[in-house]
Order: sequence, then structure tokens, then C-alpha cells
Amino acid sequence: MKLLTNKIRKEFFLIGFLSVAFITSCKREVYTGTVEPQNNQTAKIVVHTQPEGAYIFLNGKNMGIKTPDSLTWLGAGKYTLTLKLDLFPDIKLPVALGYGERSSIDYNYFNDPNNFGSISCKSNPSNADIIMNDSALGLRTPSVLNGLFPGQYKIKLNLAGCRSDSAVVTIAGGKTQNVNIFLDDTTKWVSYKITNSPIPSNYISCLAVDKKNVKWFGTLDKGFAGFDGKNWRTFSKNNSPLIYDFINCIVVDNSNILWIGTSGGLMSFDGTTWMNYTNHLPSTFVTSLIIDNTGVMWIGTQNGLVKYNGSAWTTITTDNSGIAANFVTSLAVDPTNRIWIGSNANGISMFDGKNWKVYNMSNMALGAKVGNSIQDVAVDKDGIVWVAHIQNTITGDLGGLTMFNGTAWSIVTINGLPTETTQSINVDGDNYKWIGTKGGMAKFKYPSNITLFNTVNSKIPASQVQAAAVDAVGDLWIGTFGGGAAKLKKGNF
Repeated sequence: MKLLTNKIRKEFFLIGFLSVAFITSCKREVYTGTVEPQNNQTAKIVVHTQPEGAYIFLNGKNMGIKTPDSLTWLGAGKYTLTLKLDLFPDIKLPVALGYGERSSIDYNYFNDPNNFGSISCKSNPSNADIIMNDSALGLRTPSVLNGLFPGQYKIKLNLAGCRSDSAVVTIAGGKTQNVNIFLDDTTKWVSYKITNSPIPSNYISCLAVDKKNVKWFGTLDKGFAGFDGKNWRTFSKNNSPLIYDFINCIVVDNSNILWIGTSGGLMSFDGTTWMNYTNHLPSTFVTSLIIDNTGVMWIGTQNGLVKYNGSAWTTITTDNSGIAANFVTSLAVDPTNRIWIGSNANGISMFDGKNWKVYNMSNMALGAKVGNSIQDVAVDKDGIVWVAHIQNTITGDLGGLTMFNGTAWSIVTINGLPTETTQSINVDGDNYKWIGTKGGMAKFKYPSNITLFNTVNSKIPASQVQAAAVDAVGDLWIGTFGGGAAKLKKGNF
């Protein structure tokens, strides 16, 4: 009985073991979880464009790549490919991909007329020749230039009797850009500004004409420039040995050497060589320069007057002479070689080489307080002294223009011109006086016959006139505050 029982136990154990083994074996061969689909994202789009560099977008999403490039691991389906290139319209292309399919896109921007732009060219006055990128087109304004590939174009317009002008235009595909240029009439006036010439600044402080008829323009902030009628030369601290960019005065000596007075010292320039003479001066601030009838140079500074005879330097102050003040504002020489010196607050001094005479509100007998602060002094060919007094409403100085005929002083009034704001007095070779003010300019030989120039009745570029000079061919040159320089051609004044 015991043997039978043990036998039965062995059979049950064997049956149980086989059952577990069978179940375990079934679990290894049959997967009861989620079945993953087979990967079918093997389609590809290859994109080329002419020109290259277009950004690639797929279904509105920036893919962060530019042509030429490829989009890979794409699934089958329909896509919208967008190409974005600066200045061109967006290009949208439909793409249908099958399983594992490779699609090649090759888009040529040059072959699509919708990608081209145009320029509408107009001018005032019209009928100007149109030049594009330095090539004459044989067209005149107004005209429309069609079929232009996107990019930058330089349009220049030429018209006889007018200053040529140009504009740089950026053309976008499918767009029309308008160019409308006002051509400056140069039959009488020619302007020179930073926008139409190499002149370094619109703020002109002084000007001079040398013996080769080169015009020299000093500026208030950017050094100075020379113009021979065709070519410009500009000089500043950045491109030359010039010690200071604030130019107060320029004079040309008998050897055609340029002398430049700045707020930082005195220099000379012969066209090649620079010389610095600041160490000979009592002040680095040079206010005025003049060369007398014997070739001696006189230099006005904020701390005295200096005489230079070509070898020796002599400083003249209130301590060693009869000069009215050390702060010299302006200088002039008369036909008898007397030196006239304007001061900042003490009137006018006259020096004949030996003796001094001072003129101010106490002895000028003007009948009005025009003031002892002097802006400018000039002497004409008749020996008449012309003085610009500075207006000062705080001290009650009226300012204005006065003249001295050798015997008496008198106030000069010019109808239509604010003489109380006179900035400069210049005398030309024909003894005409040019009076520059903050409200325009007057020309006269005698005050009874005056011609006015302002921004209303002329093409003077700005109301405030700082300097004027007539050149060797008879053209008038004007320096203004804010409007640059201008030339009024001979025969028009």
C-alpha cells in the first residue's frame, strides 16, 4: 500500500512539472501586449534653388535649414513646402510622398516673372537722362524700369543746367519702387552740402581763396576742406596732423601757404607739409588771422595779439601796449597798413605801428548803445572801417553795423536785413561790401544801393551767413551755419 502511494505521488509530480513547463513555454512564444506598427517614415525631399540660400518651411514650420538641403525621415502623405528668400515673394509648393519615396525640388527664381520688380523714375524738372548702375539706359524721366531682379540699384539722373543727383533703391520681387528726385538748378546757384558733396560739415565758420583759386572752407566741427572746382581735399584730426577740428579762421600768405587758426592752436600747410606754431602763442584759442601790406602776420587769441614777421614772434597785451583788451575777436588792415583789432568787451583798437587809439561807446558818439563787444572788423579800399557789434539783451547792447570814415562813426541800417545780428563783413576786389547776418546777406558798394539775399528771394542755403568771398573768376562763395556752402555764379549779383 505504501509503495502504491509513492508511485501515485511520483506520477502527479511528473504531470505537474510537465504542465508548468508547457505553460512557461507558451508564455515565451505568445506576445499578449500592444503590437508596434512597422516604421514607414523613410520618405525624403531634396530641395535646390537658384539662387541658393532660401529658408525651408514644411507645413508652415521653419525647419532651420537653407537650400540646398534635404528633409528626411518623412512619412507618406501630402505636404506644403514653402521657400523664403529675402526680397522675393514666398514660394509655396505642394509635395505628395509615397512610402519610401524620394522627391526632388529644383526651383529657379530667375524663371518666374512674378519675382521681378520695377522702378518708377521721375524728376523735377523732367526729361532727365536715367543712368542705372553707371550704365546709360537711353531713357528719360518719367519712365518705368521693368523686369529688375530683386536687389540694390543706383539710379542717377542727369539734366543740363542742373546738378546730377542719385538714389540707391532696393527692389523687392513683385513690387514697384518710386524714385522722385528734385534736380537742383545750377544755372545761377550751386550748393555744397554733406548730402551732395564731400564737404565735411554743413557748419561753415570761415572761407578763403588761395592764389590757385582753390576755395578753403573751415568748419565748426569737422576740420577744413579745399575745392578746386572739381576735386575736394578734406583734413581733420582723423586723417591729417591737424591739431583741432574747430576752425575759427583761415588766411593765405604771399607764398600761397595756408594758415589755419583753430580752438586748439595755429598751424600752416603748404599742400604737403604741416607746421605747428602753437607754442609761440599766449593762448591756444586762435580767433582771427590777417596778413598786412608788408607780409607780416597778425594773430588774434583769447589772451593777446601776436605779430609774426617771418622770423620773430611778438606778443602784445594790455601789459605792454595800448591795446584795449587781450581777448581779440577780429582783425583788419587798412590801406595805410594800420591794424584794427576788435575785442570781446572793450571796443576797437587801432595800431599804426607806433601809436594806439581805442574806440568804444565812450568816444564813438553814435547816439545809441550798440555795444563794445565786436564780432567782426573789415576795412574797404577807401579806408572806411566797418564794424559788427554783438547784440546782448542782458547788458542792453543793441548790436548792429557801424562805419568810420576817418573822422566820425555812424550807424548803418539796411532795410530788410537784421544788422544787429551781423556775423561777418567781407570786402571784395571791386570794393563791394558783403554783410552776412543771421537773416541773410547784403551786398553794396555804397549803403544807398543795396542788394539783399535771403532764403525767400534767393537760393542761399541757410539764413545765417558766416563768411563770403569772390574768387578769381568772379564767382561768389558763401559759407553758412547749417546749410553748407554755396556758389553764386558771376553775372548773377
